[in-house]
Amino acid sequence: MSDDLTDILGAALEPHDPAGSIEPGVVCVGVIPYVMTNYYTVRPLSPDPKAADHQRYRLVRKTPGGLAKDGQDGWSFPFKDMNLDSDEDFVLFKVKRRPVVVLSMAVVDEHRVDPTRFHDSFWCAPSYTMIDRFGHPQWPQNLIEGVLALTYRSCFPVPCHPSLHDRLSVLRLDRLHPIPRHCLDPTDRRFTGEWTFYLQEWVRFYLTGRLGDDDTENNPDSIASVLKAARDLFMSELAKARSASAVPPP
Repeated sequence: MSDDLTDILGAALEPHDPAGSIEPGVVCVGVIPYVMTNYYTVRPLSPDPKAADHQRYRLVRKTPGGLAKDGQDGWSFPFKDMNLDSDEDFVLFKVKRRPVVVLSMAVVDEHRVDPTRFHDSFWCAPSYTMIDRFGHPQWPQNLIEGVLALTYRSCFPVPCHPSLHDRLSVLRLDRLHPIPRHCLDPTDRRFTGEWTFYLQEWVRFYLTGRLGDDDTENNPDSIASVLKAARDLFMSELAKARSASAVPPP
C-alpha cells in the first residue's frame, strides 16, 4: 500500500542540508519519551532538612496518575535544595532517539520579544518501525495493513529511507511532541513540500475528525480531496482482500 500512496503523492523525500534551517518537513533525530506504566521521582532519604542524609536521594516509583496528585511522599514543597517549586518535580522516564518529522515553524518574532518565555521549539511527529530494515515485522500484520490503508487517524505511513532506519515506518500523531531546537539533530533528508502539505492535512484530520473543508466534493484537486480519495480506495481494497482471504465456515 505504501507504493500506492507514493504513486498518488509522488516521491516523498528529497535531500536536505543538515546545517540549514529547521522547518516543516525536515527529518531530524529527537528524543521521544516512552508511554510507561511506572515512572520514578527523585526524593531525599529524609524530608527533615536537619537530618544527616537529607541531601542523599532515592528513586520512588510512581504511577502516571500519581505524578499529577498533590501528595509528595511526606515531604513538603518548595524544596530549595533541589530548586523545586510547589508545582514542580524531578521525574525519570525512559526515552528513545527516534527520527521525527518537523511539522511547525519557529516563531522567531515571539522568541525575540522575550527569549526566556518564548523558546524556539518545534511540534514533531515521531517515526516508529512497522517493518525493520531486515524485513521483520514489528507490528501485527493486520495493524500494518490498516495503517497502509490509512484506516487510523493517528497513523500516517511513510516510505523507507536510511534516514528513517527501517523498511516501513509510521508517523504516530498520538505521540506528537514539542522539541526544543537545540535538542533536534537534523538529517540529510526532508519530505517534499507536497508530502509535507499532505501530512499537515492529515494532522488536521487527526485533531478535528474532518478530512478537509465542507466543499471537498466541489474541489477534487484539493489536498484533502486527494487524501480522502486515497483513503477510500485503500480501505475498500483492504476490505475486499480480507473478505477474499476469509475462510468460509464449514
